[in-house]
Amino acid sequence: MARLIEREFPRDASGVCLAFSAPDSDKASSDALLMLAYCLRSELGSRVLIVDARLKGQLDGITGRLGLGEAQGFAEILRDGIDGHEKIAVASSVPNVDVLPSGASQDEPTMPLDRLRLKNLLAAAVARYDYVLLQVSSPLRDTRALVIAAEANAMFLLAEDNRTFMTTLDECRKVLLANGVNDVRVVVTGARP
Repeated sequence: MARLIEREFPRDASGVCLAFSAPDSDKASSDALLMLAYCLRSELGSRVLIVDARLKGQLDGITGRLGLGEAQGFAEILRDGIDGHEKIAVASSVPNVDVLPSGASQDEPTMPLDRLRLKNLLAAAVARYDYVLLQVSSPLRDTRALVIAAEANAMFLLAEDNRTFMTTLDECRKVLLANGVNDVRVVVTGARP
């Protein structure tokens, strides 16, 4: 998939921002993002930033998977702005792959999404990294995911083989397209035991 992304989304002076969501489970998108980040690094020699851009259920995604539940991150940047948060990303165990956790402000279930702060964050990220991979919630569970996905170059819906219903994918796709997300793609992941 790393080579396909390289061909489909050629980089210019800045990096590429791609959003990923699994309608059934944040675990599926966590697995996919970690594997893709590793492949982008090992196959292409890229600098990669994984952003846990989910504003609900922080322990279900990348943040929980990597034990970063208490770390500052995405939520703080949206609340306070990027100034002073430039180095908030955490280095992963893979060289040149960093992670921006969801942030500790997850106790605000109705936290508003500041579009200008989001744009500033992503502009700074693509200036520094070759690939910025956003983990977003299902657009059917949290409508703030629509705003985040609209800022990416493309949105990938991750369908789990023998688990994700086509009607769910169709609903997600329709909602995304109706809210300004122009490039929506579906990727089928293998079944989990």
